[in-house]
Amino acid sequence: MTHRHSSLFTLRVGGPLWPAAVMLAATSLVAVACGATLPTKPEAAAALSGAIESTLTRTLPASMYCMTANPDFSFATMGQVDFVEMFQNLTDKGPLFDATAAGVVRVELEEFRFDPAGRSPDPSCDAVYAQSKQNGYTSRQVRLAVVRTTLTPKATAAGVQFDTPIDVATREVLEVTGVRTERGGTAAVTYTWRWTPTKMAEVIGYTPAAPQDATARLRRSDDGWVVEDAGLK
Repeated sequence: MTHRHSSLFTLRVGGPLWPAAVMLAATSLVAVACGATLPTKPEAAAALSGAIESTLTRTLPASMYCMTANPDFSFATMGQVDFVEMFQNLTDKGPLFDATAAGVVRVELEEFRFDPAGRSPDPSCDAVYAQSKQNGYTSRQVRLAVVRTTLTPKATAAGVQFDTPIDVATREVLEVTGVRTERGGTAAVTYTWRWTPTKMAEVIGYTPAAPQDATARLRRSDDGWVVEDAGLK
């Protein structure tokens, strides 16, 4: 009598015999049901969208600056960009450069005769006037010039105001490009994000930077996947 051994062996686990294939399938179903190790790309994108949500603002300064100039120097050939460069009291001139190019800010120049026997011609020139007087300058040696920012009718129509933050962009996830497991039960998620410009961005001449790549770390919680570190600098 020939005995044939079935290739489908059986296992006993604390009770009746169960086919091993059935046991392995059940184990896989439990793992899937627990949702365990990695988020899907849509799940990761949803979690990241809320975590990186942010608004970028720009502020246009109401600024004034007084300087000295040689009597024989002419400002006639200088343009708006050149006038912006004169604001030595501003550390970041970028917003003014963009706003003047967009036609919402204009820089006005006013010249004054230096009179050492008189008074400062403008409050913004008080310090420069006092220093020039102390140095013994005469009206033949130096004159004063003031540059100041002003809003154009285009700016007024759009509701632009000086020294008021303007929303120019919102941050959003473009694409989740990869998901992998890391030690400690976290998932490393590589993704691309960008600043999406608002309508006011075009008004004041702001152009967002190109999309950027980042790597975030997500951890599973009772409520789903939570972003521990968005990976943004």
